[in-house]
Parts: sequence; C-alpha cells; structure tokens
Amino acid sequence: MSSLPSRVQLDRFFLLSWLLACAQLASGQTSAQYAGFAVATWSLATTLSYAFLYLLPAFAVSHALRRVVGGTREGRAAAAILAITTVGLAGLTHVLLFADRVIFRMYGFHINGFVLDLVTTPGGIESLGASNSTVLTATLIVLGLVVVHALAYAWTTRDRRSASDSGRRRWSAALALFVVLTLGERLAYGYSAMTNFQPILFASERYPLYQPLTFRRLAKRLGVATQENPAAGLHVGAGALTYPLAPLTVEPPSRPLNIVWLVAESLRFDMLDQKIMPNLWALSNDALRLENHYSGANMTQMGVFSMFYGLYGNYWFPMLAARRQPVLMDVLQQQNYQFSLHTSQRFTYPAFDKTVFVGMRPGDLHPLDTGGSAWQRDATNIDNMARFIDGRDPARPFMTYMFFEGTHANYDFPDADAIARPYLEDFNYLTTDFTEQMPLIKNRYLNAAHQVDKQIGRVVEHLRASGLYDNTVIIVLGDHGEEFMERSRWGHGAQFNRFQTGTPAVVRVPGRKPAVITGITSHLDIPATLMPLLGVRNPAADYSLGQDLFDPAFNRRYAVVADWNRIGYIGEDFKVTFPINALGAGRNEATDGEDHPLDDPAVAIGKIRSSMVEIMGNLARFSGRN
Repeated sequence: MSSLPSRVQLDRFFLLSWLLACAQLASGQTSAQYAGFAVATWSLATTLSYAFLYLLPAFAVSHALRRVVGGTREGRAAAAILAITTVGLAGLTHVLLFADRVIFRMYGFHINGFVLDLVTTPGGIESLGASNSTVLTATLIVLGLVVVHALAYAWTTRDRRSASDSGRRRWSAALALFVVLTLGERLAYGYSAMTNFQPILFASERYPLYQPLTFRRLAKRLGVATQENPAAGLHVGAGALTYPLAPLTVEPPSRPLNIVWLVAESLRFDMLDQKIMPNLWALSNDALRLENHYSGANMTQMGVFSMFYGLYGNYWFPMLAARRQPVLMDVLQQQNYQFSLHTSQRFTYPAFDKTVFVGMRPGDLHPLDTGGSAWQRDATNIDNMARFIDGRDPARPFMTYMFFEGTHANYDFPDADAIARPYLEDFNYLTTDFTEQMPLIKNRYLNAAHQVDKQIGRVVEHLRASGLYDNTVIIVLGDHGEEFMERSRWGHGAQFNRFQTGTPAVVRVPGRKPAVITGITSHLDIPATLMPLLGVRNPAADYSLGQDLFDPAFNRRYAVVADWNRIGYIGEDFKVTFPINALGAGRNEATDGEDHPLDDPAVAIGKIRSSMVEIMGNLARFSGRN
C-alpha cells in the first residue's frame, strides 16, 4: 500500500480548487458579461478554461513531485512533502487571484510591475495607508484560503486504501472539454477583435494575464475588412465612467473670451527659441511661458487627448468606448461658442472625431490631408481659419483649433524658408543612415519648425489686425516631443524621456501679466486653467487631474505620461516607467532627471511611493470605482 495519494485523488483535489477558482473569477465579473448569449457563452468558457490555466503550474508540479518522491522516499516524509507542496502552490494561486481581484476593483488594472514594485519596495505597503483592520482582514482571508485547501486535500486523500488510478477516460474527457473551451474562446475573441465586438473585448479585461488573439493579419490577407479596436491595451475603467465627478456649477462671464488653440505635431520643448521660432518666442514674452512642460504622452492621440480632457492618456480607451467628449467642450457648446476646427491630417485617425470632437457638428471639422505637401496644407488651413474669423457672428464667442503637420517626419518645409543647412534633401526611411545622417535629419526638423512658426505668426498678426488680440486666449503646444538620438532613439512613441515628451507651451490670457513658470507643468493643466475663465466654479479635481496654472498655489511635483501599455512618472530627480498590463510585468525602467538609467531602480521607486499611490488612485478616479 502506498503512503502517497493516487493520481485520481490529486485530480479530485484540483477539481475542488478549480471550482473555487471559478468562483473567484465569477465574483469579479459584471452583469454585462452575461447580458447577451454570445458574451455570456464566451465568459463562461473563459472562466472555466482560465481557472484551470491559473492552477496548471500547481497541478503539473504536484503530479511531477508525486512521481519523484514516490520513487525516492517512503512513508510519511514523502506524503508530507507532497501535501505541503500541493496545498501551498494551490493556495498561493488563490491568494494571488484574490489580491488581483481587489486591485482590479480599486484601480481597474491587474497585478503588474507597477503594483509589484509598490508592494516589494520597503515601506510600499505602509504607504498605501491600510488600517490595522484591513491588514488583519487580509491576513485572515489568506489564512482561510490556505486552510480551505488543506481541508480539501485531507478530505480528497483521506482513504488511500481504496484509492486507485482508475477513471482515465473521465479525465481524458475533461481534458478534451478544456481544449474545446479554450479554442472556442480564443476564436471568439479573435473574431471580436477583428469586428470590434466590444462586449467580449471589455469582458476580457476581467481576467488576469489574459492573452489576446487577433486575426487582423489573416483578415487583411484574405481581404476581410476589419475595424479598429478601441479595447486594445489597458482600459482604465472600461465599465461605467463617472465624468465629471459632480455636476458643473457655471456662471458664464459677461464678456466671454475667444479661444485660438494651436498644436504642432512632434514639436519639442527646445524649439521655443528666438531663432527657430521667433513669432512664438515673441508671443511667449506677452504670455505665460512654461519652460519645463510635458505632454501627457509620447504619441499624438494621448497627447492631444490629455490637453483637452486633463486626464491621463490611459483614459482614452473608456472615453472612446463611451464616445464622451471633454467637459471643456460641453461648456463651450453650452455658452454658444462658434467652432472651426482644422487639421492638416485627419480627425478620424487618431479617432478624435469619436473622443475630443465627438460632439461637434460635421461642418465644424475641417480636415485637410490631401492637396499639397504638409507645409502647404498648414498654410491653407491658416487661410481658412482666418476666413472663419472674419466671417463669424461677432455677437458670439468663437473657438478655433489647428493641428500643424509640417513638423511630422519627414519634416516638410519650402527650401526658401530653411534656416538650418545643410539638410537631408532625400529623407528615405529605407536607405538613410540614421546614425551618420541624423544631424541632417534634425536640420530638416528645425526648418519645419521654423515654417510652422511662420504660420503661428500669421494667426497672431491676424488677431491683432482684426482687433481680437486683447479678447482672445491663445494656446500653443506640441502634441508630444521628438528625439534625434539624444537618448539613443529617433522619433517618438518609444520612451518617456524629455525629448519625446517635452513640448513648448505658451498660454496667453488677456488681462494676465506675462510670466514664466520654470517648474514642471503638464498638458493636464490646460483644462483646469481654461474652465475658470469660462465661469466654472467646481474645483479642478471634479473634472481633471490638472491644476490651474494661474493659481498662486500652483505646485506640480511631477508629470504623468502614458502610451498604449505603460504609464510614466516624471519628476525633477527621477523618471520611472511602469507597465499597466500583465504583458509588461517586470519591465520597469528608472532614470535620473537627465534620462540616464539608474543601476538600482528601487532607489527611485522608494522615493516616489506616495506619488505612486496617488497615480494609482487617479487611474480609478473617473472610472466609477472611486
């Protein structure tokens, strides 16, 4: 008679543990996952299959260990080793599932590098501010999960005399069912991603370590039309939004100010230079000049998103899913503003027509992505903007927006306006030697920035000539920065260093004295600065994660930037990047204030623990979990 439980007895133990895992997953799901037959079937299949996948390491180790100790040890020692290992691994799996469920409920994301660094850094747990009762309750739940597994193990292995390794057909059938469920939910998800069937895409966020499968490449080869998937990456609060947190109290000003909002593609901070952009420099001397300013991202869609919403770029996903425009645009519409919105690219990609400008009349949107080179389209758009200003209803305020494309690679400008020579005349991405020719590429960029400045000067001059300069707010920003190998890369969208995230920022408000802010500022501060000018009395925290730049108490300790899968803390002394989905777990990056990598990222993480907790809370503030 063997002192070890049989294979079937171990299987019975894991069957009970699997049922408990299914219950844990189900407790974190929403009614929306079972609102329709398709998503309900998918959710059930995914719950059953992923519960098994989470336990698979423990299952495999336990069965392998049973063979090893059965052949090398006898009696109680072998049985004890197997029992402790099996109960310990299965219990640990459930502890992690429980912890993940709590974190997801609070912050809207699963256990990842961000969370692991917070809890493993000395003092990290304490910085969460958990009460003694919370610690005690968590401890009891953890112990309870382990005790439940110990009791289940004892019960399923209690009578080893009658145990046998029979029943292989039954477990083979169970394995076949698992394969069917897994393949079914994989195929269903891939089809949903291809057709943008959002119920299943959103439901997948409920499962830690969920691995998306898409058929976009196959569909493209087969000529099948696919839709863009707004559910890719982390969705901060993919459920109900709470935005704004409270109804706005607004006392419209008796003399509303016009707004001219100018954004240049890839315009980085050091382009605000008297030689490169003399018109913007002159304007900045009659305005608020922000000399250490950061976009909310290193890419266009989240950069522009952050300046209009005043929220972290990760909120892009739920806002897109909800087709929710910024409250700033709500207020402008309520106050009967006239709109003329221009871009030398498109409003459909990134999908600003479904986010920032989703509430605009089609006639207010003026994309111009054809008809000449980028700098020519920029100039044409400024012509059209000037015509709008001249032909508007003078009894109503107006808001006009322009997105310049000339500073986007490959950096477009007329040769007659070049200020940096020589420059790379034939910028062929496939043949260019980016190491050797980077100075020539950068000269193209400088020339393009100079050309954009020429168009900005035209706007300012037109406002002056029309007598509108002293009644118009003028905002000039870059959507994000651009790197030219200063930190080993070219372009943007790759890192959160100063060159890829820093932009010029000039905000002129009539009646405000010119000033310079040398500390950290952010795109997130723009809505919080404009809303009081529109008579909004709510605190900025009701609708934004930014601060009013004109508030005497303004003090931004750090900026937050984002991309598809990461979020970044940018302070004066440290910059730390954290993944915000399971795929990026363990790939955190930490640098000093000059973007030089730190030998020990824990040093930086330890010093910004309170800010990390604040960022985690902000990720959930408007997601219905706050």
